[in-house]
Parts: sequence; structure tokens; C-alpha cells
Amino acid sequence: MFGNKPGQRIIEVAETDSTNSYAARLLHDEIPEEGTLIVSNHQNAGRGQRGTVWESENGLNLLLSYILYPSFLPLQNQFILNEAIALSLHDTIQQFTSFDVLIKWPNDILAGGGKIAGILIENSIRNGKIIHSIAGAGININQLHFSQFNPPATSLFILENKIFNFQDILQTLNLQLDKWYTHLRMGNYSRIHEAYLNHLFKYKTQSKFESSGIRFTGTITGINKDGQLEISKEDGTDVKFNHKEVKFLF
Repeated sequence: MFGNKPGQRIIEVAETDSTNSYAARLLHDEIPEEGTLIVSNHQNAGRGQRGTVWESENGLNLLLSYILYPSFLPLQNQFILNEAIALSLHDTIQQFTSFDVLIKWPNDILAGGGKIAGILIENSIRNGKIIHSIAGAGININQLHFSQFNPPATSLFILENKIFNFQDILQTLNLQLDKWYTHLRMGNYSRIHEAYLNHLFKYKTQSKFESSGIRFTGTITGINKDGQLEISKEDGTDVKFNHKEVKFLF
């Protein structure tokens, strides 16, 4: 359903501040074709969600951003775009590892108990419509050593004990993005949402969380259309959280 397939135009840069920032500057200067892909060997100011930093050694991981124009997507359904991007990453990584791959709400990908990828989606909204989206991702491929994180970071090399070819993974990701973005364009929101829940970390499993310094036990029951995490607490109360309002305890 793309006019052009994802990754048909690839802009490769040796180093940049972040591929999302590069994409934003490109959008300021021109109207790139949909599916334009920016790939960098190194980011000197890699960004994660809400200002966090994405760690990556030079040349060892995939750092990329796609430019999309989902103006067809109703604004109230914009989290479905996040779900489609997350599924594209999930399905790609799953093809290269024997470990189960899971989506940790809202935008992390886990494999073998560690964080293997992160997603940063930035939407430009005008007059109640999404004018363009920059879908950025970092995928840990061949890096062996990471700083201490919770959950710990991992990579395909750590999981499978072999070096991976970036082009193989990129080609797979382009195909998966084309598949899930086509479902999005066709309005198959239920199919996307169901698949997202099927791969959701801790879904319908009693788990421990922390919010505002208070720890509690609960069960994730769903994600609403606003992208809020829905949890049924052990005491029977149902609560909803935006990103950064609740933390998973490992």
C-alpha cells in the first residue's frame, strides 16, 4: 500500500546526532517520499523515550528512522501506529533469534529477558491530522558489552553467539513494516491491536509495579485507544497509566 516500499530510498550517514533529528531536518528542507529510511553507524546524541539516552557502540547496531505520512489515520487512533511499528520490530527480530521476543509497553522490545530494541515515534500534528511521523528505532545487533540497565540490554550477538549482517535484518524490517503499515492504511486496527496484545510483556500475568513511589501487584488487562496501560490491581481496583507513570519491577 506504500507508493514506495519502505527503504526504497535509503540515506546512509556515518554519524549524526540522532536519526530522528536528521529526519526532522530533512522534512524541514523537502518532502521526502514515504518510507524514506535514514540509517547511521553512530549517533552522538541518540534519544530514547522522554529524553532518555540510547546507548550504542559505533558500527555495531542498527540505528534508523523511517519517514511516514499517516494522514489517513484518525488522531484518536494514533497509538495504533505505535503498535504497528512495534510489531514490525518484533516480527523482524523474532526471525533472527530462537528466544521469545516480546513487546514491553509502550515501545521496547525484549528478547531472552533483555531489552534488544527501542522505538521513538514523533508525530507532527496540524489541524487535527498527523502530517508526518518519524519512526525511529535502535536494534542491538552485534554489541557485546552494555552499561547496567533494568531490564539488562542484550543483542542478537549475545543471544545467538554469532555476528549478524545488517542488510539481512534491514530487508526483513522493510518487509515487516510494509505488511503492518498496509494493515494500518486498510483500517485493520483490530488485527493490529490483537497481535500487539498477543506479544505484550506480562499481559494477563500477575506482576509487580511501582507508581509514584508506591509498589503494588496487578495484572495488565489491556491497552486503551489512547495508549494507556490498563492494570487490574490485586485489591480489585482498575487503574490506567500513561508512559512514565508506572514502572515494571523485575
